[in-house]
Amino acid sequence: MRFCIIGAGSGGRAFAAYLSSKGYSVNLYNRSFTRISDIKKKGGIKAKGELKGFFPIDFVTQDFEFSLKDSDVILIVTPASAHKEIAEKIAPFLSSDQIIILNPGRTFGAVEFQRTIERKMGNMPLFIAETQTLLFTSRQLKKNGVRILKIKDSIEFCAFPEKHNFFIYDTLKDVFPQLNPKNNYLEVTLNNIGMLLHPTLSLMNASAMDYGKEFKFYKEGVTQRSCAVLEAIEVELNDIFAKLALKQFRYCDWVKQCYNVDSNSIYEAIQNVQAYDNIKAPKTLVTRYFTEDVPTGLVPISSLAKFLGIRTPIIDSVINLSSILCCINFWKEGRTIEKLNLKKYIKNRIAEEKFLDVESRQKLAINV
Repeated sequence: MRFCIIGAGSGGRAFAAYLSSKGYSVNLYNRSFTRISDIKKKGGIKAKGELKGFFPIDFVTQDFEFSLKDSDVILIVTPASAHKEIAEKIAPFLSSDQIIILNPGRTFGAVEFQRTIERKMGNMPLFIAETQTLLFTSRQLKKNGVRILKIKDSIEFCAFPEKHNFFIYDTLKDVFPQLNPKNNYLEVTLNNIGMLLHPTLSLMNASAMDYGKEFKFYKEGVTQRSCAVLEAIEVELNDIFAKLALKQFRYCDWVKQCYNVDSNSIYEAIQNVQAYDNIKAPKTLVTRYFTEDVPTGLVPISSLAKFLGIRTPIIDSVINLSSILCCINFWKEGRTIEKLNLKKYIKNRIAEEKFLDVESRQKLAINV
C-alpha cells in the first residue's frame, strides 16, 4: 500500500514518520520548498517523543501529479482553510477507488472536498472521509525533525457518504488501529474540538499574542473564567445536537477518549492533559487559530444553527470579534450549508432520526 501525504508541517511529518516506521511507502508533498528541503536532502524525517528514530521517505516533492501517482491512500494534513484549493488542484490527477482522508476535516470538510472534486471532474468513484481530530499531538522541529508528543488512543472518523466507512476501515484498520468508525457523519464533523478551543482562547489572550509575548497557550492562557465561556459555547452546540438527535457534546468525554484523562470540567481537563503542557502560544495575532477554526468551524456551525432555527449568540460574538481582530470577513469566507448544498441532507437526517425514534417507541410498546 502506498501513501501520499499532503502537507509537511508537524502533522504531516508525524504521519510520514509513523507510516515509514511500519514499513509503508510514503510520498510527501508540500507547497513551499523550505519546509521539505531538509527532508529531501537527508532522505527522511527524524522523530522524537513517542516515536523515536530516523524514518526514510520514498519521494519528497512540490508536484501534485508525481506525489499522487500510484498512491492508494491520500492523507490531507493541512489547515482546513486550504482544503478547497487542494481539492481543485489534485482533482485532475486522481484515479478511481483512491481513499482520501482529511486530518482533520473540521466541520463539513469531506463534503467541501467531495463537492469541489465533483465540480472539476464529475462523479468519480472515490472514498472521501474525515477524522474528528488529528491522530498526533506533535510539533515541527528544525530541519527534518518532528516531536510527537502523543499518539492519541482513539480518534473517530466518518466517510461522506457513510456507506463508504466499511471499505476505508477494512483497508486501514491494521495501519491505524486508532481509527474508530462512526456511521453518522454529523456526529463526527460537528464534534470539532478546534472550533471550541482555539478562537475563544485566542480572543481571551489577544493582546499578549499581538505583543508577541511568550507563554504556554493552554497551561498559562486558560483560566476558569475563560473556560466558563467555553462551557457556554458547549451549551449552544448541544442545542444543535439535540435538534439533530445526536449524542450530547462534552469536551471532558473527548479528553477521556483521546488522552485517557478523567475530569469534571473543561478547565480541569485542559490542565490535566500532559500533551498540552509545553504548547506555546502563537507570537502573532492572525494565526490558524482564527483563520482556520473560525471559517471552517464556527461559521458552518452558526449557519447550521440558523437553518435549524436555533440562536447561537456567543458563537456569533466570537465570529464577529475574530473578524474585526483579523480584518477578515469570516462570515463571507466561511463554509455554510448553503454553499455546500447541505439543506436536503440535513432535512433527510432529521426525518430519519424521527422515524427511528417512532419505530423504537413502537417496538418498546410491543415488548411491554
